[in-house]
Parts: sequence; C-alpha cells; structure tokens
Amino acid sequence: MPRRKMSVTQLTLLTSLSMMGAGIIMLPAKFAEIGAISMLSWIVTALASGAVAYVFAQCGMLSKRMGGLGCFAEYAFGEPGAFLVNYSYAISLVFGNIAISLAAVSYGLSWFHLPFSSVFACIGCVLLLWIASLLTFRSPYITGRITGIFVWALLLPLITLVIVGGFWFDPALYAANWNPHQIPTVDAVSSGISMTFWAFLGLESACANAESVENPEKNVPKAVICATLLTAFIYIATTNLTAGLVPNVALLQSDAPFAVVYASLFGGTSGAVVSFLLWLGCAGSLVSWQFTMARVFASSAHAGFFPPIFGQMNKHDAAVKGLVILTGVQSLLCLPILSPSTFTIYEQITDLAVFITLFAFVLCMSGSFALAKAECTSLERRETINSVAIVAIAMLLGSLYCLNFGTMKIGTVLLCLGWVYYGMLKGLPLSNQ
Repeated sequence: MPRRKMSVTQLTLLTSLSMMGAGIIMLPAKFAEIGAISMLSWIVTALASGAVAYVFAQCGMLSKRMGGLGCFAEYAFGEPGAFLVNYSYAISLVFGNIAISLAAVSYGLSWFHLPFSSVFACIGCVLLLWIASLLTFRSPYITGRITGIFVWALLLPLITLVIVGGFWFDPALYAANWNPHQIPTVDAVSSGISMTFWAFLGLESACANAESVENPEKNVPKAVICATLLTAFIYIATTNLTAGLVPNVALLQSDAPFAVVYASLFGGTSGAVVSFLLWLGCAGSLVSWQFTMARVFASSAHAGFFPPIFGQMNKHDAAVKGLVILTGVQSLLCLPILSPSTFTIYEQITDLAVFITLFAFVLCMSGSFALAKAECTSLERRETINSVAIVAIAMLLGSLYCLNFGTMKIGTVLLCLGWVYYGMLKGLPLSNQ
C-alpha cells in the first residue's frame, strides 16, 4: 500500500517553505525603504512568532480534538470559536495565496527580462495557482516530497550567503544603511511589522496539516518549533548581512535584491542563478500553501462548517473537488490585478491576509488557557503555557494596531460576513450536520 502521510521532516520543510517562499525574495528591497533599523521589527516579530509557535506546539501535543487550528479555540469558545478561527484562517489563505502567486509572477517576469504588464501578471497568477493545485492532487506524502525539493531551491543560496557573506561584511556600510531616511524608531518598527509578520505567516501550517502527518501529537510540535527557529535565523541573518554588503539605493532599484547581492560578490552569472533558484522556491511555496488551503477547508467541512464537497477525498487522500472550486474562486479574485496599480493591490492583499490571520491567532492563543487547564496535568507546564500565551497575545494585538485602517475595515467586514454565514449555517441546511 503506498505511503500517504508526511514524515516529520517533510512537514518541517513544508512549513519552512510556507514561511519563506513569498516572504524572503523581496525582503531586502522592502527593508531598504526603511533601513537596517528594521532589524528592530524583526526582533519584535521573531519574539511574537516564537511565542505563538511555542503555544501552538504545546496545544498540538495536549489537544485531544481534531479540526485544525479551530480546535484550540474550541476549548474556550465552543463551536462558534472553532468556526471563526477556521473560517478566518481559510479566508486568509484564499487571499494570501493570490499575493504569493503575484509575487512569484512579478519576480519571474523580472528574471526573464520581460516587461511587466498587469495583463501578464493576471494571466500568470491564474496559471500558477492552477499548476500549484494540480501538484497537490496526489497523497500528502507525495506533496511533501515535492515541497521538499522546492525548499532547497530557497535554502541553498540563503545558507550560502549566511556562511560566506560575513567575509565581505562592511560595518561602515551597515551603519550608513541603518537609518538613511532618519525615520523615528517607533515609526520604523511599526512600518516593518506588517511585512515581517507576512514573512512569518506559515508557522501555523504544521498545525493546520496535522491530519496529513504521521504521529501528529509528537511530529506537529517538532515541525512548528524547528521550522520557526530555522526561518527566523535565515530571515534575520540574511537581511542584516545584506545591509552590510550592498548600499540601500542598489536594493531599492532592484526587482531581485538577492541577485544584486550575489552579483556584487561573485559576478552577474551567480546573481542570475540565485534569482532563478529563489523564484523557483517562491513558486514552489504556492504548492504548500494550496495544499494547506485545501486541508483547512477539508477539516472545516468535516466539522460541518463548510459544504461537504470540500471534505471529499480522492483515493490518494487529496481534497481535489474542493481545491478545484477554491482555485476557480481565486482565479476570479485575480481580476483586480488587471488594474494599473498592481503593486498597491499586492500590498493590500498581504495586509488583509496578515490582519485576518492575526485575528485567528489571537483566538487560538486565548483558547490555549482553557485547553491547558483541561488537558495538562502539570501545574508548572500549564503556568508556562499561560505566561507565553499572554506574551504572544500582547504582541499580536500590538501588531494588529500597527496595520492601516483601510485594511482593518475590509478585514472586519469579512469577519462579520463569517458570523452571518455561521448564523445561516445553524438555521439553514447548508452543511452535512
């Protein structure tokens, strides 16, 4: 009988790819707009992400319930809390995956030296979404092997930069790049929060894919912690090294900032190779995200929150029917990319995905108190979980406060629509319950 479940290594790599795929390729250019002072944003976000990862890992080990992230909130808020978490996270994936696709297409057009146009971007996004979905139609084990290949396209150039970049690091250049625009410290930190949290989104994908891995009680927490630590190290090390290797202005003018770094160190050919590898990793990360989206909708359908078709599995344990529907919806949602303000739309989509996901995280962290009380027999361990959860909630709320009001308004409307849908779900025959 063919193997269907992922191993802990595959889940760790899938989680790392989910986190780094779309976040890493343009980070040096994004932070060049602020300066190396954005390192302070990394510290805040890394601490918050570490706290969230720890609580998720502990909840994953303790929880006796299935149903994705929502089962953590269910301990405190019951079925409505579980629904709202699963609904919020599912919606954030629908929008966030479009942003990942757009980032990959934009980067690819730059690498192939093709002129950027909103038409090409829209068509490319739709094609990439469908290709990524098709690659998940086999078993979770096969999907894990596919994402395991793509993640090394990201890791090899980044780890190489971490190892050798220090030999060319210029402290004087780093100091000049620290705060070239003289932005107040608080403003610099708040400006970088949205992008740094976008870069860390994906740490929860191990929990969301718990039903796809062997021995989830042990392997999911391992994957969460290992992937978060690896990703945090790669992010912080590479962005700080870059600030000491290349002037800010060179990064600001580039659509492929890591290619600029490699070209300055080893010549133009190395820059082209690295640019291609990072594009491949970014495009490949969409496979892990589309897979996660399908599993989130499937687990929610099994809980009765979404129509049964999203929970129907083929013989390979893949939610093909649901994913086809979702990819079709995403294709329609790509139409606004035809607007001349494509890059503004990208930033709005990423901010929206961050807002909705942070909201779901707050509910999960709040539910961890009741979960620990119900399932944890050790008082010392329970107190540790509670303390870390309080730190995580404080940082998540602070990050929400830093988002712009336009994003929060749209996100709030979507969350309110979730409550409307839940009310209809309980009063009308929309589910399999």
